[in-house]
Amino acid sequence: MAEEEDLALKEAYLEGRLLGLNELIGILKDAMDEEGANQTAIFKSLVLHISSEMDSILTELKVAHGASHPVIKEAVAATKAMAKEAAKIPEDQPAEEVTPVVKKNVEIADDLMKNLMALREKTGG
Repeated sequence: MAEEEDLALKEAYLEGRLLGLNELIGILKDAMDEEGANQTAIFKSLVLHISSEMDSILTELKVAHGASHPVIKEAVAATKAMAKEAAKIPEDQPAEEVTPVVKKNVEIADDLMKNLMALREKTGG
């Protein structure tokens, strides 16, 4: 019985992290439509945080679903690419130059989150 409770708590925790990350992606989408002096630093920071959090969540999902699951493999590759691309962005680069790159990464992250949440719902963990 204690193992079932532990599993339920872990699943609830993971679901909370997925939902929180999904909310953060939404905030970044909204921020991309606004103008501001420090937008590039904000974009870079959020994309790096999202990719770091996704990497952590993927590590947990690999245990439940296996590293070879196609959704997880796609998410791992995309997360690494997002982090690499975001790390290359100079913080003093004008936001209008960075926005297309960030927008592409946000769309990728949004699609990945939907796939991961669907995987979690379909398999119940």
